[in-house]
Amino acid sequence: MADEPIGVEEEEPQKKGKGKLFGMIGGAVVLLGVVYFMFLGGGGGAEEASVTTTTVPVEGAVIEVDEMTVTLSDDPVRYARLKFAVVLPEGGDSAVVGERVPVLKDAVLDVVSAYTAAELVGPEALATLREQLTTQALSVYTDGEVLRVVLTEVLVQ
Repeated sequence: MADEPIGVEEEEPQKKGKGKLFGMIGGAVVLLGVVYFMFLGGGGGAEEASVTTTTVPVEGAVIEVDEMTVTLSDDPVRYARLKFAVVLPEGGDSAVVGERVPVLKDAVLDVVSAYTAAELVGPEALATLREQLTTQALSVYTDGEVLRVVLTEVLVQ
């Protein structure tokens, strides 16, 4: 010890203190991370589980279908003249859609003939009809060739 300079202290106790300090800070950071993850939304939950991302397809060409006259389910007999179109996704093949239009018209005939004249009047009735026709179109075109159906004319006699 005689060779050691006077006034120089050992550095080892300071290193132990720094290690302890880093351990406490690291533990606090981990604890805060766990609290955030569990309670503040970082870990998901019922709210986050219900959130989904969807890609909205871009609408492309619109194909008008020939006019249809449909006998309604009224007594005495009444008729509806109907014009509609199908909306294709961007880049959709109209030739493929055109091949199955007769099948779509048959499905539309089944839907519309179940209505009475009174049931086809008003914006809510047309919105319901539009939804039902879109459902029929999606069942005919199962590979995404059609996005939706739009009504271009509905005339009830």
